[in-house]
Amino acid sequence: MKKIRIKKEAKMFLASFLATVAVIFLLILATALYYKNTKTLPPIINSLIEKVTNTETNGLENNLPMNILVLGGDEKEGGRSDTIMLVRIQKDFQPVIISIPRDTRVKIEGIRGYSKINAAYAYGKSKLAIKTVEDLLGIKIDRYVALNYEAVKKIVDAVGGVDVEVPFHLYYKDTTPGKELFIDIPAGLQHLDGEKAVEFLRWRHNSNGKEYGRGGDLGRIEMQKKFVFALIEKVLKPQNLIKLPSIIQTATKYVDHSFTRDEMVWFIQNAGKFSNQNIMTAVLPGYPKYIDNVSYYILDEEKSKQLIEDLNEPEIIKENIKIKVIGESGSEKAALLKSELESKGYVNVGLGSQKSIQNATIELKRINRKYFEQLRNDIDLSTFQVVYSPDYEEKYDIYIKVK
Repeated sequence: MKKIRIKKEAKMFLASFLATVAVIFLLILATALYYKNTKTLPPIINSLIEKVTNTETNGLENNLPMNILVLGGDEKEGGRSDTIMLVRIQKDFQPVIISIPRDTRVKIEGIRGYSKINAAYAYGKSKLAIKTVEDLLGIKIDRYVALNYEAVKKIVDAVGGVDVEVPFHLYYKDTTPGKELFIDIPAGLQHLDGEKAVEFLRWRHNSNGKEYGRGGDLGRIEMQKKFVFALIEKVLKPQNLIKLPSIIQTATKYVDHSFTRDEMVWFIQNAGKFSNQNIMTAVLPGYPKYIDNVSYYILDEEKSKQLIEDLNEPEIIKENIKIKVIGESGSEKAALLKSELESKGYVNVGLGSQKSIQNATIELKRINRKYFEQLRNDIDLSTFQVVYSPDYEEKYDIYIKVK
């Protein structure tokens, strides 16, 4: 085969393309959905890809699954990584995103005592951050992406801002020299420009201590997910597809990554395999705790091990699957489904009720999709909406709501 020849313009596009999409999969998602709807790539992207001639990418599918460490932060924070995510690209090209709370208590190589995991990048950049995550989770990191908030700001401004539902008035003020931070975002549906988007992402709690959801790092991660999906929706707007090359060229100034040229070409060629319907996100299981007057996130080692094992989607034993069937008060449908499941060999089936159910849903709490495949083999699921919402703190693996 001939060697890969990439002209300067295409090479710049490709080099920055995957670096950006690996952060939140925005651009590959936009390209993929455009492709799925039209059976062609966006013309402006297609014209660039056509400049990649005789590209030999055979065998790269053997690199999957691939573990990508995504690091996001702000130089004002001394180089500490505010956002830490493990992005796993499965063999069928579907992503699993695991958020690692930045306050996770870890041992960092070369540093005495315990530290917060976000300090690893400050001490030793990507190399030490990768080593720390590998030691923590017992896995191999294949590639990394690191960027600062300036990239997020530029992307948001380039797409014309993002609409996010803000749960309550976000107000925080820190006047500490070198750590100055002021956040002021009203409650309700807000149109955030790049500057306000960064404020939203950096928020953890109000000055009066008010937090969101589970609070601390966990609440902050929940807020970040709101933003990510809002940004995905905005990037998918037709008017933004034609802006992709300029957005990427701008964002790449603030991105560092370790992808090879061939991998970038291969990812683009396989964009049509990507589906936004099956994106799974989870938070590394654990709990907040003060130790020596320092707030840490303590890893639940058993549940975290379970999560990491599920990444490999091992075969499961039906008898071990824990299911809860929930029906509307006064209805017998849930009890009938429970009996059907038990007749199929499921022995851990709970029963519950609630006043009303809007839609029949199956909610999966494990990232191993074989749980769903097993269930689909045994009962008719055609009338159910499938929701992937992994949470290893839950008692059950699957929740079934019967309408």
